[in-house]
Amino acid sequence: MTTTARSRAILATASRLFAAKGYSQTTTAEIAREAGVAEGTLYHHFGSKDGIFLTLFDETMEGYLAGIEALLARGTAGRETLSAFVRFHFDYVSRRKVQFLILLRDFPVHLTLEHFASQSPQREKLDRITELFSRILARGKADGTLRLPFPVRETAEMLRGSFYGTTRLKMLELIRTPFPRLARMMETYWLRALAPQRVSKHPRRAS
Repeated sequence: MTTTARSRAILATASRLFAAKGYSQTTTAEIAREAGVAEGTLYHHFGSKDGIFLTLFDETMEGYLAGIEALLARGTAGRETLSAFVRFHFDYVSRRKVQFLILLRDFPVHLTLEHFASQSPQREKLDRITELFSRILARGKADGTLRLPFPVRETAEMLRGSFYGTTRLKMLELIRTPFPRLARMMETYWLRALAPQRVSKHPRRAS
């Protein structure tokens, strides 16, 4: 087994066990045994169980960020880009259910305190999502396809919160609506809420 193959086997096995048993209930010995490698090999590649978890986080977020950047690179209007972003989000999550279940359900508190403080690589990835989301909204505001009654950054943070909450509840199976329908629902509500106000062609006459 090559070095890359060992690394991928460890990650795949850890993902499966974390999803089935939970992060805290899974041991490095168990991961190594089921991946078919020595426990020392696991530590050589990832340093610790935390290292495996952070690698899963980084890989998942890097793919997510690349997807948003690709949407922005198309140069479409803000409203169209926002629609594409909603669809991309739920499609990406649905194709990586195991990873998102682990990240949204089992994130160790000590990693949150240690690795998600200001200026950490993991925090930078999360902040980058908000920055890219803000660019989508700013584009729509500039081209007139979206109406933002509140500041762009604050709107992006609030809408991201609705993404996070809905996705987490879905991962915990507290929402039964299928992913494609969730995408259509969120897209519809967001676009209606941010639609430019129509100017009446027949203004009211003063009585």
